[in-house]
Amino acid sequence: MHYVCNYSENGPYWPATQGRYQAARLKELIMHVRVCMEDNDYQIGIFDENNECKGMWVDEAEAEPDGEGGMVLQKPCYVLYRPGDMSKGMWNLHLSKFKKPSSHG
Repeated sequence: MHYVCNYSENGPYWPATQGRYQAARLKELIMHVRVCMEDNDYQIGIFDENNECKGMWVDEAEAEPDGEGGMVLQKPCYVLYRPGDMSKGMWNLHLSKFKKPSSHG
């Protein structure tokens, strides 16, 4: 059993969006990843039954100037990372986004 987890920031006024979806077959795994990408999620991770991340896609699209002093968001540009593809610190920073946020009281 594998899990597809997603994470998206929603600006300063709304909490981040997170999800965790079971995928028993490759077809389900691909479907969940595709839905996350179509929803423009910032990060999408694949986790095994031991909660170990096997890889993640990160949207690395950057906003570009619109010529009028503002910025325009570009379409998502997902880059696949696997353990060892980036520094341990960056990997852990990205992994920390998949953890459930603490409740504010």
